[in-house]
Formats: sequence, structure tokens, C-alpha cells
Amino acid sequence: MRVSIDTLRPGILAGLLASIWVRLGLVKEQKYHDNGWDSYAEKVQFKMLILGFGLLSRKYAEQLKQMGNEIRSARIFNRYRNEFESKWLRSLSGEVSFKHSGNAGDLIYAMPAMKALSRGRSAKLYLKLDAPINGWSAKEHPLGRSGLTAEMANHLMPLLKEQTWLSSVQNHKDEPVDYDMDIFRKIPNIRGERGSIPHWYFWLFGVSSDLSQPWIEIRPPSLARNKIVLARSSRYRNPSINYSFLRGMGELDFVGTQSEFQDMLRILPQLRHVECADFLQLARVINSARLFIGNQSLPFALAEAMKVPRIVEIYPPIPNVIPTGGQAGEAFFQANFEMLVERFWQATGPGRLPALERMITDRVV
Repeated sequence: MRVSIDTLRPGILAGLLASIWVRLGLVKEQKYHDNGWDSYAEKVQFKMLILGFGLLSRKYAEQLKQMGNEIRSARIFNRYRNEFESKWLRSLSGEVSFKHSGNAGDLIYAMPAMKALSRGRSAKLYLKLDAPINGWSAKEHPLGRSGLTAEMANHLMPLLKEQTWLSSVQNHKDEPVDYDMDIFRKIPNIRGERGSIPHWYFWLFGVSSDLSQPWIEIRPPSLARNKIVLARSSRYRNPSINYSFLRGMGELDFVGTQSEFQDMLRILPQLRHVECADFLQLARVINSARLFIGNQSLPFALAEAMKVPRIVEIYPPIPNVIPTGGQAGEAFFQANFEMLVERFWQATGPGRLPALERMITDRVV
């Protein structure tokens, strides 16, 4: 695939300066076409260009930055494309191997692409520990910059080993693998704040899967209970969403860390903390819920993967979790949040929630 300046030009001024850069010989035309600005020296030059444009016009600086991201994305993809194609076209015999560095939720969302790439073959999954993939502090995320710690991997292992299509799950010790599921992090135009996480892997590897169907197996299936199960991490909270309307609805179960539970307990005094030894147990608790409510974190990824009746609290700056299939809703505004809870509760079994019944009566009056 050849990257053309014409197809990537975002604006006349940005394109003109890029063309001049090439014609002056500062960046060779072939290198511009096929490689983009991806070496250290080129990045320095590219930042100088952005600064120059910024002095003239913020608009054109953004255009040039976008053009650079598109060229660099194409270059990085082309670097791996032939490797992907050769592995796809080879014999269907033998195992296929994958590597993933986390986070745990991203790993769950990567599974549809991994299953599609496996094409019925058994698969090995390697977990890369302590890769510094996050920009969070220890206060913002329990793992800080690490995607997967040894403790997190140990929590994941029972759930992953429950999946029949995975022949083994091991910690990665620099073994060669067929598919590195972390490559998407190197692509500038696959940005974490947009899109749908499972689709990041589809875009990269050229596969697809029916996301309306469950992709995680739980054996035996959990017994259904007449319960709402909640999860709300300290990150990805929508400031427009308030859970206090759930007071007086009887006992509610909460899954998450102790600090997250204590934070929600101030809002919902009847909340009961369900502590889970590992993520297989967590999945069983979520799978047993009559309704699951959570924000964009691992518990919701599990609910999505099992197609439990579910509502996700959308975080407006990073709306990258899009429920698909089954009873699924997205809470962006408070009024819709309350309506979805009542609607889903009625759709999944008999009876109204008492507190919501009172709220509906108050509105009518």
C-alpha cells in the first residue's frame, strides 16, 4: 500500500509546507511517502513544523499534526501487514499464539478478534507483565502505569483458563508469538478516547466478529438472582450521573475495590460488598445479576462479554465502550439513566422497583 501526499493532504497550506519540506530535500520523497516522520530526527523536525504552524494558526497546526499521524499510522501498519497476511494464509494446522499487556478490560475486549484470528484452532495466550502502557498515577488507577501486574494476572488466570478455545495461558517471557495484540498502541490514529475497543483490533488485523453474541464462557452457568449488581471505578465517572435514586430499593450488590465500595456506600447505605477471590468469581456474580450497572471498567467488560442485561455509565471525554446485543443501555443523562433502570428491570422479570414506582408516581402527580 503506497501512501500518497494527495490522499493525506488535510489543507492547502499544510500540504504546501509538507511538499516544500520534501522538495528542499530535508525529507526524501520516498521516505515521506512510505515512512513518514517516525525516526527521532524526523519527530524533532515535525515538532518544529507544528510550532511554526502554531505561531501562524492553530487550525493549520492541527491539520499538519493529523496529516503526520495518518502518515505514521500507515507506515507502522505497513511494517506489520505482510507478517499478518502470511500468518493468515498459512495452514490452519497447529496452534496460534497471542500476547497482550492489558489492561484487563482491554484484554476482554480483544478476545473476539483473537477468536476470529484463531479460526477454530486452539490458541495460546501470553500475558506481558508490568508493561508501562498507562499514563495514570497510583492514585488514579490501582496498577499505576502497569497494564498487568503479577497479582492482576493471577486474578485473570482462572477466567481465561475457563475458555475452551485457549489451550494455555502463561506469563510472557519474550517468546515469539503469532499476533501481538499490543500493536494498536503504536498506531497514532487508533486513539483510546474514541471508537469501540473491540473494533480497534478489527481495524488492525482485518477481522470481524458478531459482538451481539457472548464471547466468554462460564461453566456451569450462574444461577439467576433477583438482584441489581453495581460497579463504579474511580475513573470514567460521568458528572451528570447520580446513583442516589437507587436508595430504598432493597439490598444492592457491589463489586469492586474496598475504596470504590466505601465511596458508593455514602450514596447507597444498603449496598453490600461482594468480594471476589478472582475474576472468574467476579464473572459469576455479574452473570447472575438480573441487571448489571457499571461504568467503563473491567466489570462492565465482563457483563458485555456475557451479554448480561446491563447499563453502562458513559464517560463523555472517552466514550469508547459501546454495548451491543441483548438488553443493553447507555446512561449519558440522568433522566435516561433512571428510565433505563426501570425499563430493564421490567423487561427482565416481574415487578417494579419500589423506589422507581414512587418516582414515577411523583412525576405523574
